[in-house]
Amino acid sequence: MAQNHMDILMPKLHDICLAIINEVKNLRSAVSCAAMATLGDMYVHLQRAMDSEVEGTARVLLHKASEANTFIRQGANFALGHMVQSCTPTRVMNALLVGGLSHRNAAVRSCTAQHLERLAEVMGMARLLSGKKDLTDRFLIAVSKLAVDPAQEARHHGRNILRNVATNGDFAKMWDKFAPRKERESLREVISKVNLKERNI
Repeated sequence: MAQNHMDILMPKLHDICLAIINEVKNLRSAVSCAAMATLGDMYVHLQRAMDSEVEGTARVLLHKASEANTFIRQGANFALGHMVQSCTPTRVMNALLVGGLSHRNAAVRSCTAQHLERLAEVMGMARLLSGKKDLTDRFLIAVSKLAVDPAQEARHHGRNILRNVATNGDFAKMWDKFAPRKERESLREVISKVNLKERNI
């Protein structure tokens, strides 16, 4: 339907997404996986038309990333991957940060970091470090938190992003302006290694 009947789908998109979200929460793994696959298809075929539903759908998918069932986790990751590739990047970033950055569950934070790393590649470092309000500041604060996260996987992705972004010419100025002082001190060595590598020292 998302591919061939957008005229039928769009007027009731919000209600349809709410119904799918409820099915994602279904205790039967087959039902939940099918619902997540449906969200993935909707991201791919509706793309920016799904922007208004990104925050709500991302939240339930991130939550599923903490499940013990491997198929559930994979389903959530596949759907989130489609979201990152298909919807408006700034909307996606907001959804990831709101839904997972400060979550108590380490698996959810790790999933958030993984998809934020991919989103950074999609958006490009120049855009992320443009200094635009509610973009550069939120991005750098999030990266600084993930790079010192107690969870190894979240920290790994956070530091990958940091290494990539630190090579941009605008990084130092924006980092000093927006990153929290505590995290700046903790990550000084990581950034120094990037700078040495850039100078081939």
